[in-house]
Amino acid sequence: MATVENKKITISILGGGWPTNIGNSFIELGSIHLLKTVAPHSKIHVVSGLPRWLFGISSRSTKDKLLIRSARILPKWMLRIPKRSKKERLLKKVSSDLKYCFDLMNVIESHYAVFLGNALHERFIRLYEPIFMKLKKNKVKIIIIGAGGKTYSDTEITEVTKFLKTINPYALISRDEQSFENYKDAAQFSHDGIDCGFFISDYFTPAKLRLPKYVTLNFDKHPEPRLNTDKLIIRTHHSCWPTWLSRGHFNKSNTLISDLPGDYLNLYANTEELHSDRVHACVATLSFGRPCKLYVDDVDEPRASLLDKVGAATIKEKLTYPNTKRIEKEKDKQIRFLSKILAN
Repeated sequence: MATVENKKITISILGGGWPTNIGNSFIELGSIHLLKTVAPHSKIHVVSGLPRWLFGISSRSTKDKLLIRSARILPKWMLRIPKRSKKERLLKKVSSDLKYCFDLMNVIESHYAVFLGNALHERFIRLYEPIFMKLKKNKVKIIIIGAGGKTYSDTEITEVTKFLKTINPYALISRDEQSFENYKDAAQFSHDGIDCGFFISDYFTPAKLRLPKYVTLNFDKHPEPRLNTDKLIIRTHHSCWPTWLSRGHFNKSNTLISDLPGDYLNLYANTEELHSDRVHACVATLSFGRPCKLYVDDVDEPRASLLDKVGAATIKEKLTYPNTKRIEKEKDKQIRFLSKILAN
């Protein structure tokens, strides 16, 4: 396995955001395993992106917060189109209070600064552009790993391309083929890679559970399906952020809501099958060799393409078993690419 031997480098990672979406932890922990595999002697410092997110939403009115909350917990068909459009505008807008946020990422002495996952979209740029610009000024090499967009619209692609040309990242590893094709020329080095969440099974060793065979349901955006099964059903929700929860999160049996990734990973690693509307619940489950089915609408459809890269293109139509050989092959290619660029 390719590694950067005896090279002592310092890496800072912009991570966090676990309470709002535990899937962020799967990406973060998977990336730590990837980087430690490549550079075992490196020092890694993880900094939360949550502070800038909190400051970015600080000036929203109670009415606006309720609108966004309703958009998270109500089915899409129950929201009138004008409300959905306003919600999208609110999500792009950031508060002027953002200028008061202290950015720890900018004061940590690092050779490399790593950004993860869903970083190639307009709101992420508006929130974190000052960090990128400061890192560039300090001559810290910027690497975006498992990178993907949000809508993949022409507007998004134009704005992200312009931004990437401004910061000139050292390397960009995509998590889906479309992102690679869109932005492969915007970094010094680029790789058609996979989501960091697929490394989570290398990072985490699951416990053996004293349970009968069970099926896991993970639905935060859609009604859960009725399954024809006599197996035990266990439910999970990926957010423990209080204002994003409703009564419906608490009124069904065998439900888990937690702030720790291991609680979810123990269940996903041992489940007979997973049914979910969360892309990264499926990523984690597939990484442990378990089958799943993904239920998505037109909003989440573009991001789901990251599953095509590992041979799970049928996951939206039927219960799909992981192509473990394909996953391991893509992981090995990503390790080799990262080893090469960190050795420079």
